[in-house]
Amino acid sequence: TRGFIQGAQGGLTPAELEYLPWGARLMTLECGIRFLTDYIDGDHYFRIAYPEQNLDRARTQLKLVADMQNKWEVMNRIVAETARQVRA
Repeated sequence: TRGFIQGAQGGLTPAELEYLPWGARLMTLECGIRFLTDYIDGDHYFRIAYPEQNLDRARTQLKLVADMQNKWEVMNRIVAETARQVRA
């Protein structure tokens, strides 16, 4: 979080800061869906080392999305606190 906020050229707007946790959750969900889609489609996109690897990857990503949802307030607090520290 700190590195992203510090690296943003010109700083981030309040709306951009608000949506950082949304972006993290959405990108994780998207990756999980892509792994699941690849598994269903015959594993043509992501390289696999064993037959159900993309299914395992999808499950892992979707579990992470659920964990993010459970820690939603913590994620928002981390972004807000980090933004204040970087501005100071």
